[in-house]
Amino acid sequence: MKFNAKEYFKLSIIYTLVGAFPPVLQILVQPIIEGKNKLGAVEFSKMSIAESITSLVFVLAMFAMGNAISRFYYDYRDSKEKYNRLISTVFNSILLRGILIFGLALLFGNYIGEIFHQKDLQDFSSYGYASIVIGINRAINITAASLYRNEKRVMTFVILNVVLGILRSAFQIIGVFYFDMSFKGYVYGAAIGTSFTSVAIIIYTYYKSGIRLDLKILKEINSFARPLFQYGIISWGILFADRYFLEATPVDLGIYDMALKFTLGIQMVIQGLQGAVQPEVFRLMSEGIEKSQENIKKYVNLFLAQTQLIIALLIIPVIIYIDLSFDSKIKLSSLLITILFTKYILRTQYNAFSFLVYYLKKTKFFFYVNAVVLIINLTLNYFLVPLFHAYGAITAAFVSEFILLITIFLYQRKLSKIKWNLNKTLFFPISIVIIAIIIEILKNIFDINNYICSGFIVLYILSSLTFLYKTELTKIINKLTSR
Repeated sequence: MKFNAKEYFKLSIIYTLVGAFPPVLQILVQPIIEGKNKLGAVEFSKMSIAESITSLVFVLAMFAMGNAISRFYYDYRDSKEKYNRLISTVFNSILLRGILIFGLALLFGNYIGEIFHQKDLQDFSSYGYASIVIGINRAINITAASLYRNEKRVMTFVILNVVLGILRSAFQIIGVFYFDMSFKGYVYGAAIGTSFTSVAIIIYTYYKSGIRLDLKILKEINSFARPLFQYGIISWGILFADRYFLEATPVDLGIYDMALKFTLGIQMVIQGLQGAVQPEVFRLMSEGIEKSQENIKKYVNLFLAQTQLIIALLIIPVIIYIDLSFDSKIKLSSLLITILFTKYILRTQYNAFSFLVYYLKKTKFFFYVNAVVLIINLTLNYFLVPLFHAYGAITAAFVSEFILLITIFLYQRKLSKIKWNLNKTLFFPISIVIIAIIIEILKNIFDINNYICSGFIVLYILSSLTFLYKTELTKIINKLTSR
């Protein structure tokens, strides 16, 4: 299979822009609901805890079905009957797990509230059930998006994400201004807005594939998904444990969480790019990993380069946007943007090296390595957050990401001898992160201007990409000038 650069760039641009649309709308919503006589840092801290509950429910309800449907699509696509059974079984399993989670929350909700310090958060019934609904809806929406990417139903993917983004954001604003001027209005609005698309997906799935729960298929995909689910639970702990440790200092959590909301945009960009590259890499691997090695490397290199370029181009505009848009202490979140954005370079590398592990179905690896990393992450958060607040959480996150990256790199080398260009895939991306960490430390010690520090990182990323991809850039320039 020949490397189709035109097709790849077309799909990657579509998936990136469309995938980023819902979180970009979320970012635009924040200044509308923040400020004097509106929501401040404390309310945003409560929204952060509600989101951590939503994300846990998402992991539990989804049970890694997004990854499962992407992988098993290639095993079932040649038989319409089996394919329909697969699709219906996947979505029905999500619904059944969602119902079970909701039932358990009804029984034990009061005990969940007791773990928090803030009074509003202790009343779990006032916001927790809505958070659970959002999590179930998210599992349905993301699984559907994964399916549509694999089927290359680009327009359906676009419509889903655009409608989801508009409805969720619109109802969040309505919830805050017309239901309750607090985090509760925001949460209930999101629950209502996301329900429209998830209900539509379920109705459409039943119409096309019937209402089925094939236990044989379910057993097969669960054996693949179970380690990824365990990995998802552990990853949730790694990503959201810091919120719990920061919850006792609401203002710090509110500032930190706002910065993380902007990184969600980066995360969705990465998912969009991954949505374009992963099916192509899987198709190449199905033709023979050794035979398709060069094309696999091209896709992975482009995936990494695009992510670094997007991060570099977004850092300064996001900082400016925060500085101009917010009035309360939330404005301080701009100081965290550069360091948090560069963390996603490590995550992209991890994702790139994971393609081979997913394809070969060696998913138990993710559980074992992440279990160890979770213990390290929780330990670091426990000791560092009380001392350094948000920077304690950031330190724990960076240590975790470094360990995950090195481990996945060594493991995939054991599975296949793909001869990566290590400068492009490993060394230079890591150098960006190390320099960003050093600059962040110097910024805080010597009180250096945030824009100067961020500008230096942006220039280093752009110069690194120019040096690494000078051959590819020369070819592009020659093509453009020869016309």
